[in-house]
Amino acid sequence: MDKRLKLTSALIFILALSWPLTGQAADAPVVCRSSAGTVKAIKLQDFHNIYTKFQFDRPNLQKLMSTTVQVTGTGLSCIVAHFSAHARITDNYIVFQVRVDGVPMEGHLSGLIGFPTPVVVTLIEDSTEQLFDPVRMVAYNFFKQVSPGIHTVEVLVAAGSNIITNPSNLIPSVGSPVLTLEYR
Repeated sequence: MDKRLKLTSALIFILALSWPLTGQAADAPVVCRSSAGTVKAIKLQDFHNIYTKFQFDRPNLQKLMSTTVQVTGTGLSCIVAHFSAHARITDNYIVFQVRVDGVPMEGHLSGLIGFPTPVVVTLIEDSTEQLFDPVRMVAYNFFKQVSPGIHTVEVLVAAGSNIITNPSNLIPSVGSPVLTLEYR
């Protein structure tokens, strides 16, 4: 078995083991007042290379995009985030994290075994898929309860552990990412 296939198998095994440990079947819903009177969308053109290796680099995520929002009202409300992009996965997987004021929003895995960073994972199950169809559409939804004020929302990303060692592979990247935020 080649090194890449072993790493892919190990990652799938880790994900399978961590799934039951990362969440509860019936988490209490978060209810907050939010008329979502404002929608803000940001985007980046083209593809953006990923140089951070999730398993090895510290910090293990790199910033992809960022914006600020002004939440109004007198009490707690929610920011709802919708993120989509084309992910060019050239080595096993890409992870994403969307955070508000440095804190991951709700909707991530709470951490993988050995990697406590909350993320969502897009992976390739078959290493031959990297050669034939490395780009796929991804979309995730997140939310976070916040108080009124100015908040910074960031999207972070990282790639698999072996991202630039194979010169025949393209560098992993994220294409045409869009972040849409709903808030009051």
